[in-house]
Amino acid sequence: MNRAMCPSAGSAETELPRVTVLAAKEDLRLIGQLAGSFDCSFAEAEAEARSIIVMQRPDLLLIRRNPGYDDLPGIIARLRGASRTRYLPVAAWGEEQGWLSSPLALDGSVDEVISDLNRMEIGIAALRALLRRVRPEALTGRLEFAALTINELERRVEWEGRMIHLSPTGYRLLAGLVDEPSHMLTRMQITRRVWGPASETSEQINQVVKGLRLLLHPLEAEHLIETVRGVGYRLVASAEQERLS
Repeated sequence: MNRAMCPSAGSAETELPRVTVLAAKEDLRLIGQLAGSFDCSFAEAEAEARSIIVMQRPDLLLIRRNPGYDDLPGIIARLRGASRTRYLPVAAWGEEQGWLSSPLALDGSVDEVISDLNRMEIGIAALRALLRRVRPEALTGRLEFAALTINELERRVEWEGRMIHLSPTGYRLLAGLVDEPSHMLTRMQITRRVWGPASETSEQINQVVKGLRLLLHPLEAEHLIETVRGVGYRLVASAEQERLS
C-alpha cells in the first residue's frame, strides 16, 4: 500500500474523495496531478489494489492502462468480488484507441472512460461527475457560477441565496455544467454524466433542461442554461452578473 507516492492535498478540515489508482510506476507523474482533487492511494498490482480497497473502502477505483493487465474485465470482477466492494465505481483512463475502444467500456465493467486526449481538468471533472452520479456523499466541495452555488455534501442548490429544489437528474446535470471547466456539455457527455451507461434519448435530455428552466424562471435566472444548437448546453452569466464579477 503506497500513499506517499500519490500525495493528497486534503486536510482534517477538508475531506477529499478517496481514489485508489491501479497503474504502472511510469504513470505516477500524471496520477500525482490528481492529488489536489482526490485523496489518492497507489497500487501497481491487483493484489495490492485489493488490499487497499478492502482496508480503506475508497470511493472510486481508477485504472490506468498497463500492458501487464491482460484481463481487465477479470481484474475488475475480482476487485468487486467481496460484498463490501460489489458496487465500487470504476473509471478507466488511457489511449483513445486500443483498450478504451474495446467492449470493456461497453459491457458494464467500467463506469467512466477518460481519454488521454482530454486535458487533466476535463478528466478530473469526469471523475467528479461519476462520483456525483453514483456516490454523491463522497463530494464535499462547493461549486459556484455567477449567483449559483452548489453544496455537494448537502446537495443544496441556491440562486442568490434562495434554495432550488431539483430532481436527482436535474441536480446532476446542473452540477455537471458548473463543474465542467468550459461550463458546456455535449448531449453525449450529458448522457454519460447524468445517466451513466444507460442510453437516454434527446427528448429526455430536453425534458430535464426544460424542468430546470421552469425552476429558474421565478428567480429570473432562466437565461442561465443556454442551448448550443446541435451540440448541447452551456451556462451563461447575464451581462449584469458579468459586470459585478
